[in-house]
Amino acid sequence: MIYFFIPISIVICYFFMKKRENKRIEEMVLMIENFNNGEYYTPMKQDNFSILEDSIYKLFLKNVEERENIKRLSKSQVENFENIAHQIKTPITSMLIDLEFIKKDGVNVSCISDGLKRLNSLSDILLKLSSLDANLTEMKKEKLNIAEILQYAFDILNLSDDSMKITESYNCKSFTGDFYWISEAVINILKNASEKSSEIIISSSENPIYVEICIEDDGGGIDNTEFKKIFRRFYKSPDSNGFGIGLNMAKTIVEKNNGTISVKNGEKGAIFSMKFYK
Repeated sequence: MIYFFIPISIVICYFFMKKRENKRIEEMVLMIENFNNGEYYTPMKQDNFSILEDSIYKLFLKNVEERENIKRLSKSQVENFENIAHQIKTPITSMLIDLEFIKKDGVNVSCISDGLKRLNSLSDILLKLSSLDANLTEMKKEKLNIAEILQYAFDILNLSDDSMKITESYNCKSFTGDFYWISEAVINILKNASEKSSEIIISSSENPIYVEICIEDDGGGIDNTEFKKIFRRFYKSPDSNGFGIGLNMAKTIVEKNNGTISVKNGEKGAIFSMKFYK
């Protein structure tokens, strides 16, 4: 009698386990279908299929994230190219008009030269932007001297005590980051600060959490309506002669060097603050 029940029990157990297995496979198929429909839910069960479910779940999340990044990048590229076309067209149109004057009256060609310089500058900026946007540039982690970064920026912009009053006060002298790219961010901020200013004050400080570099000018400050827009790409104030790219690039660079950038109004002008976290 016992010999009769043993094989029957084995068959029943096998049938039960097979049915349970098929049910779990159906649940996993349904889970994958739900993932494709944007419903990211996994059954909270502990069995031999749990590890596989968890792996599938992580794989889908990774694919979704990559897909969203591609969408954002594509959208950004379209917007950038549209703005680029507009930015390049403006100086070219100006040069064409000047050429007509030259044909008639021999007008000075300095305006054409300035336009070409702007186009050349824009090309350089766009190359740097594309490198940053595509994450092709890996930020170095090296010990940086703040005074050296500022002096490098002054030399590039031809800023000196002869052209304006520059006050430097470094309570913190060094931090970690990428010299070239952080210098680029500082150059863009100084370029913005020096447009309408006669004095620039630069200071640095640190605490256990971050190193802060502040650049203050006496250019009258920023209108309250512009604070939320000032770091947007291609945004520029009505009286600006720039491309509206520099401050956005500075923000991108600082963030890629584990930092944040902000701006506020001081007594005489704007104060840009860069914080690099330790």
